[in-house]
Amino acid sequence: MIARVSGGPSGLNDSSFLSWLQRNVLENLRANSWTTFTGWAHLLLFLIFAVAASLDGRTVDGLNAWFKPMKFAISISIFAFTLSFLTVPLRRLSGMAAKGLSPGGPEISNSDGASETKGIAGRLLYSKIISLMLWGEILLIAFQAARGERSHFNVDSALGGIIYSVMGAMILTSTIATIAFLLPYFRRSSQELGLASSTLSGIRMGTVLFILGSVAGGVMSSLLTHSVGDPGLNRIPFLGWSVTAGDIRAVHFLGLHGIQILPLAGWLAHRLAWPSIYFKCILFGFSGLFFVATILTAMGLSLVYWWPGI
Repeated sequence: MIARVSGGPSGLNDSSFLSWLQRNVLENLRANSWTTFTGWAHLLLFLIFAVAASLDGRTVDGLNAWFKPMKFAISISIFAFTLSFLTVPLRRLSGMAAKGLSPGGPEISNSDGASETKGIAGRLLYSKIISLMLWGEILLIAFQAARGERSHFNVDSALGGIIYSVMGAMILTSTIATIAFLLPYFRRSSQELGLASSTLSGIRMGTVLFILGSVAGGVMSSLLTHSVGDPGLNRIPFLGWSVTAGDIRAVHFLGLHGIQILPLAGWLAHRLAWPSIYFKCILFGFSGLFFVATILTAMGLSLVYWWPGI
């Protein structure tokens, strides 16, 4: 998504496509071994949890006990791969600094170059912290699923309360580390990062939504519930969101995944030479959807309350 892509996969034979995939996707996943390993491992965990769900009929809050580990595993996988791609421009910036060059052309000072070289080491450290925290999160969620217990909002027992508190501390640490990891995208220009302006705009707005989505998660944690109003029994399949009441999880979901959707849209806009209005529609449309979801949820209304038959 972030790399400089030469050519595209359309119209290529199998050999050319594999070469394109190797050059533009797999090589970029190597930019950050910690997050890439976390991404692949959680993809495997998703499949393992799916098998567990098919074999274990126990339910938690009306849903299969393994649905929550499945949702978190696939979400963590996507997020981890995203961080791998987002490492590429930071390595590029650091590499130019180490050579005393600027992507824009002029030479940079030794102090700036040393700062950027140290900067990538710091970003990689943040990504290690993020990966470790996410591993802890999924292991505790899976542990509670295996026990047939809720992992979130479970303060009914001492063990449940301890697990929930530890999970909260880990996700807070992960969120802070993610914000620190993404800071260079607000401090550097698209030229310095070697990115199209649309891609950088997508990363910046996606980061803002990620932060707001994380705040929504904090609100849920403080309220010990994800519902605003009576959630009833009707829910969106698998996701479990209420179709009759406000569900903060929807806001949380849209915010967190803005960091994938908007940078990808910005990259596609550049690669496919879309008119700028197309990307702006996606950027403001998705951001608008997030804020509409927030308002509806605050009013105690489901995102799909208007759907016929609900």
